[in-house]
Order: sequence, then structure tokens, then C-alpha cells
Amino acid sequence: MSAASNAGRFTVTLTDVSRRARFGCKGPAAENFLAAFGLPVPPSPNGWIRDTGGHLIARLATSEFLVEATGHEQSHATRAADRLLDPSRRERGLVPVLRQDLVFELAGASANDLLRQTCNVNFTPLTRTATGETGSLVMTTMIGVGVTVVPQAGTHDTTFTIWADPSFGHYLWQTLADIAKGLGGGILAGWGDGRAAP
Repeated sequence: MSAASNAGRFTVTLTDVSRRARFGCKGPAAENFLAAFGLPVPPSPNGWIRDTGGHLIARLATSEFLVEATGHEQSHATRAADRLLDPSRRERGLVPVLRQDLVFELAGASANDLLRQTCNVNFTPLTRTATGETGSLVMTTMIGVGVTVVPQAGTHDTTFTIWADPSFGHYLWQTLADIAKGLGGGILAGWGDGRAAP
């Protein structure tokens, strides 16, 4: 059975997407670095934007950014990360930020119910204004683990992309999976299925 047909059977789904290419950078030269790779920049902190190539660019602070390739094309983000991490090409005012996150997507009619049980943020106002191209992000905790959450409007409901510290990955994933199952949910790609090879 396909992932799409499985998704239709569940009230909420968890999908590990940690294999996606991503990188982080910060500093006064960070915006110019992103512009050199043709990546747009959200106008204000705690915002995100998606370009036509499927790159999600999140502005975590005034001059700190997280970039993730959410589509099939992963090489552009990989090239940018390689350039950023090349010690021979370091730039003044540009600091690489290692991103080895556990990343998963939470979706379905009961996704907000799961968030209400695990997080102290009310996402309802954000889901009302979410689009597929731009919006706000939230940095908070889920069951004690620091996370960054981006709500994105989909065809039928909102998908929440969540980045978390991988050292808490098993604990966070297992707890959320148990809660999701209690809400009639299921796993589309389990923890570890989406992890990049060491």
C-alpha cells in the first residue's frame, strides 16, 4: 500500500524526513551568502519562505538561517553546505552552523491535537494563516525537547515540519509515535528510516 493511501487511513501521521539536505549559517554576511546561491531571505526573524526550487529558508534570528531542500532536488543545498564548510573559503562575518537535526513531518486532522498534548504553544492561529510558500515559525519545546516548528498549508490540512536535537531523537520520536497511535494515527516513515547514512 502506498504512503498516500496509508495517510488517508490515519487521523495523524509522522514521517521522518531527516535525509533532506540542509545547512545553517549566521552572521552579518549570511544574507549575502544566501543571495549568492539564489536563495530568498524571509524579511523578519521567526519567519520562513520557500523558493520555486523547493528550498525552505527559515530565519531563526536577525542573522541566523536554516536552509533545507524539501523537494527532489537536493544538490543545490549540498553545494551550498560544502562551500560554507570549506575552511579555505571562509568569509568574514559568515559562520557555519552544523545542522544534524532529527526532522519529521506531522500531518492529518489530529495533528494539532497531538501538538496540544506535547507543546505549550497554541498553533491554531498560525494554521489559519499558513500558506505553502511563506509564514511564521515557532521555536519551543515538545515534551522537554527544544524544537523549531514550521506550519505549512497543504491541499487538505496543515503539515508541521519539526526540527529537533538528534540526541533526543529516540525519546521524542517514540513518545510522539505512542501519542499519535492513541489518536488513531500511524507512521509513514519511522525514526531512522529517514536518517542520513553515517
